[in-house]
Amino acid sequence: MNRYTFHGCTRYAVKLDFMAGLLMKATEMAGTNQFRGVQANIGEVLAYRNMFWAISTAMATDPVEGPNGTVLPNSTYATAYRVFAPMVWPKVKQIFEQVVAGNLIQLPSSSKDFLNPEVRPYLDKYYKGSGGVSAVERVKLMKLIWDSIGTEFGGRNELYEINYAGNHENIRLETMKMAELNGQSDKFKAFVDLAMNDYGLHGWTNEKWINADEGINADLIQLRMN
Repeated sequence: MNRYTFHGCTRYAVKLDFMAGLLMKATEMAGTNQFRGVQANIGEVLAYRNMFWAISTAMATDPVEGPNGTVLPNSTYATAYRVFAPMVWPKVKQIFEQVVAGNLIQLPSSSKDFLNPEVRPYLDKYYKGSGGVSAVERVKLMKLIWDSIGTEFGGRNELYEINYAGNHENIRLETMKMAELNGQSDKFKAFVDLAMNDYGLHGWTNEKWINADEGINADLIQLRMN
């Protein structure tokens, strides 16, 4: 469990590196990369990328004790990867479909179209990208994006990521069970009890807090009790 999730999370983060690069290049070639909404969507993909690299780093640098004096990638952080990865990939795909949009539909059928001397002038004229990008370069990128999200391969890849870590309910149940087994659940509830023990019907009970104004304090306590 520790090692397979560490591998899976790192692999997933590398995939998001690639997808972020695809989205950046696609919007640059379309000339839409300066639009506020497009930039916000790119930022969202980058945030997902950053999150999974952070999880991978945390698993490696905050390990748990293994057998015979060894250490293993932290399985608590792995539960975050297992739950969020199936949710993020469809969202990244949706961003591509919304931002790159019709560029993925209006494409030549194959490279043979560029080799046709009668068709080639039209492709060079109408499929060229922004900033002097040639039609061949732009179509090549769009075909790569389509292969990543829209083809049979892209569809199988999405299904793979959604189900890689296990059943969609079970990965959440195991997250809760792990918290119960390693004592985190008790720790979290004790944290709440510690806060609730600080006040009662007659004000603060912890000597660190001051009942300077009983009227104001009573109002505060009443708000908390409600």
